[in-house]
Amino acid sequence: MHETISTDARADEVDTLVQARYVGDVMQQLGWSVTTLATDLDLSKTLAAISASNVECVFNLVESLRGDGRLVHMLPALLGSAGIRFTGCDSDAMYLSSQKLLAKRWMKLHDIPTPASFLPGDDKPVDKTAWIVKSLWEHASLGLDDGCVVTGLTAARARIDHCHAQHGGAWFAEQFIDGREFNVSVLEVDRKPRILPIAEMTFVDYPPGKPRIVGYAAKWDDATPEFHATQRSFAELPSAEHDAIVDVVQKCWRAFKLKGYARIDLRLDAAGVPWVLEINANPCLSPDAGFAAAVMEAGMTPTRAIEHIVSAAMH
Repeated sequence: MHETISTDARADEVDTLVQARYVGDVMQQLGWSVTTLATDLDLSKTLAAISASNVECVFNLVESLRGDGRLVHMLPALLGSAGIRFTGCDSDAMYLSSQKLLAKRWMKLHDIPTPASFLPGDDKPVDKTAWIVKSLWEHASLGLDDGCVVTGLTAARARIDHCHAQHGGAWFAEQFIDGREFNVSVLEVDRKPRILPIAEMTFVDYPPGKPRIVGYAAKWDDATPEFHATQRSFAELPSAEHDAIVDVVQKCWRAFKLKGYARIDLRLDAAGVPWVLEINANPCLSPDAGFAAAVMEAGMTPTRAIEHIVSAAMH
C-alpha cells in the first residue's frame, strides 16, 4: 500500500513507487501473492479494496496522504481499527515520531538528548545560536538547503517565513549541532530490535563555510555536487562513541514503541554526546537507500530483512 502519486510529484514522492515495486518483487520471491494498492483520503474506499483482496498483511509504504505528511498516521489507524495486520509502527508511534516538536518533547521526557528548538512565536534567550530551519511534518529533507542554516533568532524567523511562503506547511528552527551526522537503522528480529551497522554521513571536499547537512539535493538530485559529495561510511567507531549511539537509539526504540523497522538520525558533538534529530518510523526501503545499505553491511540480504519486517507484523 502506498499513497496515490500525482503526475507532477517530487523525486522523493516518486521514490515511493520504486519502493512498492521492489518490496512487491521481494514478497513474491518469498512466496506471497501480492496486490499493490494506492490510497488517498477516501479511506472507506481503501478499506473496501483491502477487504476485497482478503489480505493477510498490508505492507505499509504510505508516507503522506494527498501530499501532506500530517496524515501519515491515518492508514495505520484505519488498519488497526479494522484488525488488519500491517508492517511497521502503529498510528500512535507514527504520529508521535512524525510531528517533530512533539517528538522532541517526548524525547526530553525520556532523557534522550535532542537539540533545542522554537516556533516563530516562541521566545528564546540565546540569540547568537546557529539554527537550522526544518519542516515540522515533512521528511525526505523537503526544503532543506544551505540557506536553512542561519545564525540568530531574527535570521531564523525570516527563514521560517521564507520556507512557509515557498513550500507551504509549518516550519520551525532547531539548534544546529555542528558535529558528525549518523543514520542508525534498526530491524526487529525475533521481537527484539537489532541495531544495524552505524552509518556516518561524510561530506567530501565540502568548501569552508558550506553547511555540512544532508539536504534535499544531496538525497534526490543526482545532477548536483551535494548528491555525489555526501557519502555514507560504515567505518568502525571508537567504543565510547559506538556505545553512546547504541544506548540512545535503544532508548528511542523503547520510548516511541517502534516496531518492525526504523531509522534514527543523530549528530555527535565534540564532547561525544549524541543528539537525536529525527526518528523515522517508516524509512525508505529502496535498494539504493540507507536502510538497505545497513542491511547489507550487516551481512544480511535485503530479502531477509523484508522477511523480518513481515514477520514482526504477523506477531
